[in-house]
Amino acid sequence: MLRPAVIDDAGARDGAVSLLLPELRRYLARDVDGEAIDREGAIPEATRDGLARLGLFGLTIPESHGGAGLSLGAACEVVATLAEADRSIAIMVGLHAGLGTRGLVQHGTAELRDRWLPRLASGECVASFGATEASAGSDLTMLSTRVKPVAGGLRIDGEKSYVTNGGFAGLFTILASSPGLGGARAASLVCVPRDAEGVKIGREEDKLGIRGSSTVTVTFDGVVVPWSHLLGEPGKGIVLTHGLLAWGRTIMSAGCVGAARSALAMAMAHTHTRRQSRRPLSAFGATRAHLAWMSMRTRAMEAIVRDVSAAAEAGGPIAIPSAIAKVYCSDTAFAIADRALQLHGALGFLEPTGVARLLRDCRITRIFEGANDVLLVRIGAALLADPSALGRTGAEALDALALRLGAAVDAARRRWGVGAVNHQLALQRIARAHIALAVGAALLDGDDAGSSHAVSELVSEGNEALEALDRADTDDARAAAVLSVLAEA
Repeated sequence: MLRPAVIDDAGARDGAVSLLLPELRRYLARDVDGEAIDREGAIPEATRDGLARLGLFGLTIPESHGGAGLSLGAACEVVATLAEADRSIAIMVGLHAGLGTRGLVQHGTAELRDRWLPRLASGECVASFGATEASAGSDLTMLSTRVKPVAGGLRIDGEKSYVTNGGFAGLFTILASSPGLGGARAASLVCVPRDAEGVKIGREEDKLGIRGSSTVTVTFDGVVVPWSHLLGEPGKGIVLTHGLLAWGRTIMSAGCVGAARSALAMAMAHTHTRRQSRRPLSAFGATRAHLAWMSMRTRAMEAIVRDVSAAAEAGGPIAIPSAIAKVYCSDTAFAIADRALQLHGALGFLEPTGVARLLRDCRITRIFEGANDVLLVRIGAALLADPSALGRTGAEALDALALRLGAAVDAARRRWGVGAVNHQLALQRIARAHIALAVGAALLDGDDAGSSHAVSELVSEGNEALEALDRADTDDARAAAVLSVLAEA
């Protein structure tokens, strides 16, 4: 396991991951049955205990409080390895290491950290996070959960939906509207213990995928916690949450990497053993094209996650880079899993092969921690606000794409100004080009043919997105016309 006492510095801490991963893989192969977790709809308590013994609940918690103090990149390596075996487990650990504990680590009072972090690091207590509500998904300004000052502390009333780890979590970090703390439209982050009076845990949701992951509604009915449970500055909760989401999205992207690796490995194994016309499937050109595409895209996913992690470790802002990684990795992991199923033929449609479960598990990642459609709009809008993000890479094809994208951004700024937010289809297409550019740039460290080919394909995708940008207004008008006809029918 990861033992903080023998890890002297940040580099050594991250290096310890290379010692952990083989032990973790042995544990996962020996003691984790992903099919059973999916069938039973729960991660066994014995599995959580085993992960705790390996130190996985303390990955990103400081050594001073019993954790391993790993960097974001090192934590991503662990989560990717977990996702290769089972996505529900990866989400449980990843949520705990990211959204679940990051707010407490960064913004909690000394008293609160001392009380909770050792328990969270040991796995005695698992962390959860609640922002989404029935009427507030991507728009966090519509929160109905309230926190207000009262005698003895802070009172919380409201309900959070789709709370990951909520069925067994011991500590919740929640985002709540706080008009009495920081202004009429302010929101604040608060830590709420599970055993606080007035906390009610709903039933487990019946989900398409990640069925072993705990997903519940949590109700807060007159819950009162001490002032020390407030995280960070009062009224700054939305700003702080965006910072936590940047970490969480990067970790989730790493889970997508693990899923893609698993799908590729399944497809490789099947196509090398399955024979048609006395030849293995892998000997056919169409099959090779699928496998090469999957391999190149997996490599691209790994590269963008490394790139964002390195930026975080250097102290740079990662709000938009993490959104880029999340959109690219979640879209691509699903596409890779879909190709794996296709290569398995009818066998892939049968649950016992595990490919169908992999596809089902991938689907949610395009929705939670920021729906991809919404993130694309934000990525596009951010680029219009600050075109300086389009730096030069030294690679001719990528720099040509950057120049073309820069010209498109300048034209959009001149045409729409602040009204660009009303042109979502155009913003999404600008974002798609930006994503292709960012992922291509992340791949430049690779000097092999696979990386070069992946960069070429990404450049093509970026240019296709810009060609689609020219049609955005027409496509939007056509969609509106079609819906108008449907409404009249």
